[in-house]
Amino acid sequence: MAKKSKSKKVEEEPQLKKMLLWIMEKRIYFFSLLASVVFLNIILYKLKPFFKKKSIDSSMLVEKTYSSWKDSSYNDRDKLSQLKAYIKKHPNLKPKYEGLIVQNLLINEKFLKEDESLASSALDRTKDELPFYYEFAKVALLINKEDYVKALDSSKELKANMLCDLSFLQSETLPAGAVLYSFNLLRIALLEAKLNNEKEEMIAWQELEDYLKMGSEKDLNENIKLAAKALNQIFNENEIKLRDYILYRKSSLSSVES
Repeated sequence: MAKKSKSKKVEEEPQLKKMLLWIMEKRIYFFSLLASVVFLNIILYKLKPFFKKKSIDSSMLVEKTYSSWKDSSYNDRDKLSQLKAYIKKHPNLKPKYEGLIVQNLLINEKFLKEDESLASSALDRTKDELPFYYEFAKVALLINKEDYVKALDSSKELKANMLCDLSFLQSETLPAGAVLYSFNLLRIALLEAKLNNEKEEMIAWQELEDYLKMGSEKDLNENIKLAAKALNQIFNENEIKLRDYILYRKSSLSSVES
């Protein structure tokens, strides 16, 4: 029986390593964009009152075109061009569809230079009302352009700005500012890794662990519990735990240093 158990463990280890390596390969693109999608959806929710009044005919036409583009797995650039033309003609529909278009282009890795103006338009409406979410989403565009140095600098600046606004971290409710803050800490760690900044990456992972109080989660306040849950759900969808991934990275960095 012990032999069988040992054999099973040996089989599981390569599978775990495979998943970890996959996450290492996809970490910048996958996590940064998925996190941005989360916050783009939040932005859309906040903007709903602005696009409630709209022509039924134009709304149905745009919805039909969007559905056709979606059915093409977001591959049909002609349908996308048609969709862009419709929302340009009916500006009251922009708040709903621009964000959806941008998030699907990003997450399906089909975002091109020609789409940047659309992304800027979608994000600019959020700049005054949701400045931190705006800055966070903007970094996804830098990552998409592989401008990792600027993306890291912007992420660190965002972190500093959030720390200066305690009301945001303590009482923001859509979602808790702690969620955005923790996603940004994760992004910093991943960008440090991408740039091979080993010491800085180790510090960044430790900071994320400390913020989420890993190992003593019972001491977390409700906002940070929500942040931990959001991060863990993303990792769990890929059958791995956030804590395991952090330990893996820290172990890899330790072995490099020694």
